[in-house]
Amino acid sequence: MTELTLYEEAMCCSTGVCGPDPDDELVEVSAALDQLEDEYDVEVVRANMQHNIDQFLNTQRIYDMVQENGPSILPITVVDGDIVAKSEYLSYDELANELSDAQSTPQEA
Repeated sequence: MTELTLYEEAMCCSTGVCGPDPDDELVEVSAALDQLEDEYDVEVVRANMQHNIDQFLNTQRIYDMVQENGPSILPITVVDGDIVAKSEYLSYDELANELSDAQSTPQEA
């Protein structure tokens, strides 16, 4: 199974629909991730800096990047341990392409 981890800045919720002004980009990202989980053999993990700080602290590479660059480096998208995007959310098509590449790469024994 492929693992897609999205490290995100502090926010009240990941769906984008909390509060009086929904965040259209987060709504699209949430829908894309749901669709990818339906279509691919993928586990999606969303690490929000406010709610999942331990995941940032326990992932040295991500922690170091945030320390060096500040939260503007977020979001960071990681597929099977490889950073595939920084400072931007990928579209459904871009994420699907990354997952297809990861799932077609032979696993090391």
